[in-house]
Amino acid sequence: LIVILCGTRCCTVIDSGEIGIEFHKWSTSEKDYGGVEGTCHGWVFYNGYTTDIFTYPTMVQYKNYAPFKVTAKDGTIFNMDSVRLAYHVVPNKACDIFVKYRKTLSEIEEGYIKTCIAEAYRICGNSFTSDSLMSPRAEFEASVRAKIDKSLGMEGFYVDEFTQQIDPPSSLIEMINAKNRAIQSALKSENEVKEAEAQAKSA
Repeated sequence: LIVILCGTRCCTVIDSGEIGIEFHKWSTSEKDYGGVEGTCHGWVFYNGYTTDIFTYPTMVQYKNYAPFKVTAKDGTIFNMDSVRLAYHVVPNKACDIFVKYRKTLSEIEEGYIKTCIAEAYRICGNSFTSDSLMSPRAEFEASVRAKIDKSLGMEGFYVDEFTQQIDPPSSLIEMINAKNRAIQSALKSENEVKEAEAQAKSA
């Protein structure tokens, strides 16, 4: 009996950059909090037959995403390139994250977090015309960030940084360039008229 008990006794070390979650292997019911006993750090001894340890890193995580498509209020489609998220797990929410998802952070990044970003782009994009999305673009970016902060914050994640590069369609770029050229041409013509008037007065 002593040999059996010793054989099931396990030990692991949770370092300072992680948070450990001790849980019962065969208990996933929400009523008993998914079998979770609580968090742990340092040297941890546990019964390897009935219990296990899951860890989440607590340092900042960085994730780069493939481009997202955003449809503006007027139907113009933008690409959001170089999407980069920096975030970390809120330590006192680690157990809640584990109970709800029972997945690694890389799996959550490709699942829930990616969906949150796409949803933030969809909702915010529908509130901006192509012109207002481009200038001032900071308002659109702040709107997206606020939506992501709220969604991830509710799940136990803190967003340290979120950046993207807005890539408008070529047709919109040409339209903006044509508008700028027209403005410059009008200003040039106005200056020429003023110069001619000034010369006429001094003659």
